[in-house]
Amino acid sequence: MIKTNTIKSVGLKVPALTFGASGIGNLFHKLSNADAIGIAEGAIEMGWHAFDVAPHYGSSLAEIRLGLALRTLDRDEFVLSTKVGRLLMPRQESGLQNGEEFYDENPFNRVYDYSYDGIMRSYEDSIRRLGTRRIDILYVHDIGKYAHGDIPQEREYFKTLCNSGFKALEELKKSGHIKAYGIGANETEIMMEAMDYTDMDVVLLANRYNMLEPNRDEFFAKCEKRNVSVAAAAVFASGVLVKKNISEGHYEYGKVPKKVFARVVEISKVCDRHDVPIGAAAIQFPLRNKNVVSVVCGVTSIEQVRKNYEWAQWDIPECLWKELAEIGIK
Repeated sequence: MIKTNTIKSVGLKVPALTFGASGIGNLFHKLSNADAIGIAEGAIEMGWHAFDVAPHYGSSLAEIRLGLALRTLDRDEFVLSTKVGRLLMPRQESGLQNGEEFYDENPFNRVYDYSYDGIMRSYEDSIRRLGTRRIDILYVHDIGKYAHGDIPQEREYFKTLCNSGFKALEELKKSGHIKAYGIGANETEIMMEAMDYTDMDVVLLANRYNMLEPNRDEFFAKCEKRNVSVAAAAVFASGVLVKKNISEGHYEYGKVPKKVFARVVEISKVCDRHDVPIGAAAIQFPLRNKNVVSVVCGVTSIEQVRKNYEWAQWDIPECLWKELAEIGIK
């Protein structure tokens, strides 16, 4: 069984392992509807009870597919998170807006909107696509310089969120439509800045806390001070930590640099000496931090669903963590 942890500020219990639905939105590959829904249903049958998705994934494709799979569960049996910050508008142009990442995505254009009205509409649209009566956690998706660059528009987006968008999230929480909210992004700086403007409950940190990027002391210190819990996404560093060849997988959504792969080989050797799969160490490493309540693993096959479930429960000896600490992973 997967253990549960608690989002401190609201007392919401969440499984330590969360199904990341970007894969069933056709991220870097194409799945049929039957295969995608089957993967999610297989996870449910195996015992996964937390699911994270976003309108961005496949331009609504992942939310629709996940929603159909979740119909097999009673609503109180799982924790569901999705994201706001992008509205989806019918695409009149030929081709796809982001088809180089989300293969054969739905024909909608993503439009950034971090305003009160935009967040309320995004929430309502997600409710309909997911076919659910409520969403447990709402993350503001991809705010900050990592997503938007160091341009004036990035500051305008953040100003809109602080002056308007956070009010929508507070209202949704106060009314019981959501239980918790925060930011989902690939950088700690914007999360720390946002903590000065609103009382977030949980943040979803992607790619920035894993065995390739283990040192986040300042960030976690502020999370603890502000009573903010953390969910860690992309714990395999976009897949590179569980690949045996530099030509396989991605890093930062692109090709794997030689320096990064050399570090993966070094970590793998430590895990091999202790007869522990590197995937098990990658999943459990973030959870050793008292502020981390869950790890989000994207899956694209039943085999990955099974492996991640097993790795999350693997019995890892303390001597492995001690040896990893000696090479800077602590």
